[in-house]
Amino acid sequence: MMPLKYLIVGSGGPTGHHLRHILSSTGAIIVNTTHRTPAVGEMSDTIRWTHLDIFSVSEGLRSLSPLIDGEKLSGVILFAHPKLTRNKHPLPFGEMTGFSQALEGVKAIYDHCLPVLDNGSVLTILPCLTLLKAGGYLQARVYFGGLRGMVEEYTRTISPARACFLTLEVAHLPGETAPHLPESLLSRMKDQTLGGFPDPESLARTIADLVIKPRPWMHGETFRFPKTGLL
Repeated sequence: MMPLKYLIVGSGGPTGHHLRHILSSTGAIIVNTTHRTPAVGEMSDTIRWTHLDIFSVSEGLRSLSPLIDGEKLSGVILFAHPKLTRNKHPLPFGEMTGFSQALEGVKAIYDHCLPVLDNGSVLTILPCLTLLKAGGYLQARVYFGGLRGMVEEYTRTISPARACFLTLEVAHLPGETAPHLPESLLSRMKDQTLGGFPDPESLARTIADLVIKPRPWMHGETFRFPKTGLL
């Protein structure tokens, strides 16, 4: 019996570290992409790496193909948070939509993986901007709004028997994540998030639970971790 295989896009952070070890402990092969340099200790026969930047995916997809072709994927997990910064002044329209390349990159990744998905899950992980009451994050909201629309379109056109598309909103992604928030705002968000901000390991276990056990009846659902109050 062939081992299960998962693709984690953007797994260079602390949550990705825990996630690949949780998944690999089941005997699965983990293919990781990052725009960083992976630690030597994170490489093995069952934990594989390739460089991929969602702003320019063509080269990354070429290097990814040999790692996934010829075998079915059991799941795709995408940490969809390019570096986003706060802008205190209104942005010109061109800059406001500057993340369109990233959206093209995400779509290219999904389209590349769909033919080899074996009744698996496609999980998109987003920071929860609903909690962000401060202004200045228009670019982030436009990007994540576009990404939500893209995932919703896949849920309308792809059968859950082929791939179950899910979205996970996280109150705040641990580690170097975006958007970069003032400490005072982070403190307010943490105080008003039921259960506090997730630590990397507990978040990784939640992600693993969503992808290890395919649930076709959840196709198109959005989950939030942890449950949150309002600012």
